[in-house]
Amino acid sequence: MATVLGIRCDDGAVLAGDRQATVGGTVRSDAVRRVFDYDDAGAALVGDVGAIEEFDRRVGSELRRERLDSDEPPSMERIERIAADLAGEVGVDGLVAGTDSNGNAALREIGSDGLVLATDATAVGSGAAVAYGRLEDADEGASVDDIEALARETLAVVAERDTDTGDDIDVLRFEGTA
Repeated sequence: MATVLGIRCDDGAVLAGDRQATVGGTVRSDAVRRVFDYDDAGAALVGDVGAIEEFDRRVGSELRRERLDSDEPPSMERIERIAADLAGEVGVDGLVAGTDSNGNAALREIGSDGLVLATDATAVGSGAAVAYGRLEDADEGASVDDIEALARETLAVVAERDTDTGDDIDVLRFEGTA
């Protein structure tokens, strides 16, 4: 499947995910993009490659439209609702980051079942169980640099233990505005 994770701290959030796609235990690609930057938001996704691409295209378009319609960045509540609705429609699971009403970075887990869960550190995908052990050490008071390092280290450990997670990763830093 693959693994994506997100960690939030006082100064921001980090989304990270590997690029490997496996089918039936065989690596099909090491170039699948799972982490996306939408300027005012970010997403990290697992699921079918076509569904991930469809989610990216449609969320990007919807968030651009929201910015044009209101001349303001979309609220975190709007970002999570758009993402959760599309996740359910196309069948992906993942994480979204944005800025809450206080200007702080916010992290949400979204599911293909409509789930929206506020979280400070979580992982989704085939290596999530391995990642959780390391993510428990995430310090909310850490710097964005520190949580980026933790995200990279965690995915490296996951790649060693989960054959569906690769060691080529993408990372997106999302910093709050407060």
